Amino acid sequence: MNPRKTSLIAAGILSSALLAASPFALADHHKGDKHHGKPSMEEMCEHFRAGTGPFDQEERQQKRAEHRADMAERLKLNDEQREIWAEIHEERQEKHEKRHARMQAKMEKRCDTLNQ
Repeated sequence: MNPRKTSLIAAGILSSALLAASPFALADHHKGDKHHGKPSMEEMCEHFRAGTGPFDQEERQQKRAEHRADMAERLKLNDEQREIWAEIHEERQEKHEKRHARMQAKMEKRCDTLNQ
């Protein structure tokens, strides 16, 4: 057998072995409460009701404000540009609040159906 045929056969055997073993390697992938690193719906509802974790809007808004201030500093904006910058981000904040209200309604509905 020449080396080309040998390497081709070896590659085929190796890929077949890898494909055959992949379900066993990922068998514990769905174990536990979390699915793909996400918390369970019960845990999400607990955070939602308590206003903690990803539902802590004050903390998130504070981080966004700090980030915007840092960006304005890095961009070296003057006073007039900073006013425009602030207006742009106020508009974005209004849009975010509208989306947030819709998301809140969806989460309330999901958590209510979960409790029933």
